[in-house]
Amino acid sequence: MVGSSGNGTAVKTPEPPVIVLLTKVNNKYTFLHFELTERTFVNPESCHCRQNSKQPCQIVIIETKNRTIDLRRFQVAQAAEQGLHTWDLARFRIPRHPQFKELEVVKKVEYMTLKFESVKAKDEFRHELRLLEQVRNLDNQIYQNILQEKRARYRKSLKR
Repeated sequence: MVGSSGNGTAVKTPEPPVIVLLTKVNNKYTFLHFELTERTFVNPESCHCRQNSKQPCQIVIIETKNRTIDLRRFQVAQAAEQGLHTWDLARFRIPRHPQFKELEVVKKVEYMTLKFESVKAKDEFRHELRLLEQVRNLDNQIYQNILQEKRARYRKSLKR
């Protein structure tokens, strides 16, 4: 990037990873989309199983430190004549697909309860989620390091 007073660098905030879940809502296949921000987390203490027993359970509770989770929903056609072409996952991509704006925004979602078929399936999901959290944290750390480096160079140039 070149400005009137010299060269510069544009540093963009990293995009957080997104989670896209396939489930059934009111007997319709539904994709749920949300960002795994630093304020989104799994709270093992929220599960009723934890309060009543120390046995492992099949439930994951996803919460946010914000007031609500930014959740988007896309229901797909199940009829054979409409086929899988209605299952266009490109609308969830980054950079944003034009159809992303058409996704239904689910308002006032304070938490999500996910029930898995088995404890093993839940544990696999939690493992993958932790990997995504590590990627997010690494991206954010690299971003912060670049900002600090650029600020230091700028301050050094002012002292000349």
